[in-house]
Amino acid sequence: MSKQSSDVEKKSPYSTPAMKQFKQFKDEYPDCILFFRMGDFYEMFMEDAEVCARVMGISLTQRSAGVPMCGMPHHAMEGYLCKMIEGGYKVAICDQLEDPKDAKGVVKRGVTRVVTPGTLTDASLLDEGRSNSLMGVMWVDGKDGTVRSEGLIAWVELSTGDFYLMRVRADELVDEVARIGPAEVLYVEDVGGERPSAINAICGAVGCAATGRPGWEFRYEEGFEVLCQQYGVKGLGGFGIDDGDTLVGVAGVVMRYLMETQKLGVTVPGERGAAVVNGIAHLKGPKVFARRDFLMVDQVSLRSLEVDRTLKSGGTEGSLLSVMKDCKTAMGKRMLRQWLCYPLAEKGGIEQRQRVVGALVEDQFFLGELRETLGQVQDVGRIVGRMSVGRGNPRDLVSLAMSSGRAQDLVRILDERDAVAGYCVRMKELAEELVKFGMAVMAKCVDAPPAHMREGGLIRDGVDQELDEYRGLQRDSNTWLAGYQARLIEQTGVTALKVGYNRVFGYYIELTALNKDKAGASWTRKQTLKNAERYITEELKEFEGKVLSAKDRAVTREATLFGDLCEKAEGLMGVLQRYADMVGELDVLCCFAQRSSKYGYVKPEIVEGNVLDVVGGRHPVLDELLGDGLVPNDVKLGVDVDGRWVSLGLITGPNMAGKSTYIRTAALIALLAHTGCFVPAESATVGLMDRIFTRIGASDELHTGQSTFMVEMTETANICNHATDKSLVILDEIGRGTSTLDGLSLAWAITEHLAKLGCRTFFATHYHEITQLPERFDNVMNLNVTVREWQEEIVFLHRIVAGAADRSYGIHVAKIAGLPAEVVERANELLGQLEVNHDGAGLIDELGNLETAGVSGGDGQMMLFGETKYIDHPAIEVLKDLKIETMTPMGAFDLLRKLREEMVGG
Repeated sequence: MSKQSSDVEKKSPYSTPAMKQFKQFKDEYPDCILFFRMGDFYEMFMEDAEVCARVMGISLTQRSAGVPMCGMPHHAMEGYLCKMIEGGYKVAICDQLEDPKDAKGVVKRGVTRVVTPGTLTDASLLDEGRSNSLMGVMWVDGKDGTVRSEGLIAWVELSTGDFYLMRVRADELVDEVARIGPAEVLYVEDVGGERPSAINAICGAVGCAATGRPGWEFRYEEGFEVLCQQYGVKGLGGFGIDDGDTLVGVAGVVMRYLMETQKLGVTVPGERGAAVVNGIAHLKGPKVFARRDFLMVDQVSLRSLEVDRTLKSGGTEGSLLSVMKDCKTAMGKRMLRQWLCYPLAEKGGIEQRQRVVGALVEDQFFLGELRETLGQVQDVGRIVGRMSVGRGNPRDLVSLAMSSGRAQDLVRILDERDAVAGYCVRMKELAEELVKFGMAVMAKCVDAPPAHMREGGLIRDGVDQELDEYRGLQRDSNTWLAGYQARLIEQTGVTALKVGYNRVFGYYIELTALNKDKAGASWTRKQTLKNAERYITEELKEFEGKVLSAKDRAVTREATLFGDLCEKAEGLMGVLQRYADMVGELDVLCCFAQRSSKYGYVKPEIVEGNVLDVVGGRHPVLDELLGDGLVPNDVKLGVDVDGRWVSLGLITGPNMAGKSTYIRTAALIALLAHTGCFVPAESATVGLMDRIFTRIGASDELHTGQSTFMVEMTETANICNHATDKSLVILDEIGRGTSTLDGLSLAWAITEHLAKLGCRTFFATHYHEITQLPERFDNVMNLNVTVREWQEEIVFLHRIVAGAADRSYGIHVAKIAGLPAEVVERANELLGQLEVNHDGAGLIDELGNLETAGVSGGDGQMMLFGETKYIDHPAIEVLKDLKIETMTPMGAFDLLRKLREEMVGG
């Protein structure tokens, strides 16, 4: 090799064996930050170090050749890992796979796992109240040649082992993804590497990470192979999956990704010693999600109703989930969100939950005892997951054992109660094995275990003879040394003889220089001092070996015993997972009962008809925040009101008076009723629904190039196209994003469409012209928010009553909002002038001396004008010749606009 090439190699940042190793793994995982284990630290180099220093807030240094680097102690890795994941990065953990003392040359290393947002299992990285799933999505073309006619979804919760598959209409895929709320989505990678717009829509709706995968991984054949490999089967019929089912492909890509990130078959050093870990052995079999069993609530409705997060902050505080979350266990908190996002659609299931809630409400002692016992159950589901992937710690094991012991207590509490008989039977089937496991673990483990096995301290004294011997050596070394010294003094007759220890030379026997001839024949000189000689004997050397290694041996022995107990837990994996699910269900039902008791909720009657009849309904979130300050309201849809059957309520009135609260209250009461929860009302009758649609609030989607009005129309189109007579539709201010005439026309036409459809609907609007619709449709009723005027001020009473509002009080609301006084005064002047100019006739009166629009009573068609008094004008001649019976509202307004332009131009 030439001198020049040698100099180049010396300057290379990858010239050392360790750095060559680092580069090898970095090349294998180019999209990951590499945590590279070096002794007691994880180190990051080059660009990874610069990123980590910025994200984790640690010091950036340099090593030889100017290589940027930073690092953290290995035992503090989880905290830093959390920051990287929250920052949107994937991390590859590269561990030492052998003891450096045994290494010949560079230490053997390997990537033991890849951590991504959807593959988290560590408790410190997870929100205990929220699922953290990995999802695969894809669209497939229909057999009839239609493009993207179907959407396919598969998702896995690695921390608990849940695995589901779902088939949906292509246009509903984003809605279902939003309901599930994954942390990471796998999709078919484009040839050019660009992320598809549909995936951008998912990320925008859910706020999740997205990872592209090659298209071949989504093929049925690939999925079939990897699923059969995981579950050790030759076919998938046992999971209820037919041959050729396209869901297999998307399920396979999720499974393959898990196998890659969890590094199956790698020997992983850990608290249980070095072991080959199958990191996904706890995965339950894939289950096809029965979507028809649940009420459909799309992502727009979830957002508008603020079911799991608020519109303003995007956080959970102030959402329905936040006020309902009175669960005692982590399993219950996660299941509560699932129940709220997936309400039941079948009457029997709803009423079964109601029976349990009712029994708990009626017997407060039963409720209190059950909640107290459930509160002693730890996060069994996720602990089992951590055990499976080899990352369970001593506290996990003891928590699992203690939680298992509560199964027998739950059987006792549930026994001989009809409402929970099914739960009692299922719990009895599990209790014997769980209690036996719990007792076996607690007989060997201390009640207050250490956080990790690095220092030992988990296993009780007297459990293992070998461990006791090592501990005895640690505790009793001074006693042995004192006895040994006494024996040597007796043998040599040298009273000044002493047995000592230092870190450099270890244990020794010391004689003064005057007594060195008294040393035993078998003694070996170890060190010579100025006035003394130090020796070692075989017996002392053997003791030294035992004592110095006793601690390490004790820790190693405890790790082995810990591993044996973890294997016992893994042997009960299925039992523990069923136990976790049952505890979660009971916890949510107790949560419903607790809230119902505390806030006076009532059991809604669930019926088959298209009815929503609520007396004294209250918004569940405001009910907690405002208490008695919240004004209750009645909801009447699908019932007779003043002699007419009403399915659609038109609500008018000023802003801030309570229209939006009222319509949200109706929707949330319907949603809660379908979950099996009692509802905030004096009484309620709720007819089964297939979907809840809402269109509330203004928002744009600039990242997709859609304006506020476009978003509004898209969401409204979805309602008009998919609502049935079994649906509940909630609309707020449709049409306000465009010109007044266009908006009014659209609002009118949409209302007519929903009235004809007969679905239960509330439509809050400022278009007072629409209040004429009840004269054309018997099933439409006007409602308004009561307002009282006093000394030129207004008072909102927040009561919804029959009839249309005559004013919007917009200027009064602007005054309350803090608009400058001069602006408010000028607005009042202009309002007065406009009212005089239009003489109460509305927007169309500028055409002439025309009276206000009316509605004929003959054929039921909308009439823009009743009897009129007019002056001679070409426009009047045009109006006289119109066939108004055949005109649509939109056509009429278009004509009016043209006539007005002609007059202004003349």
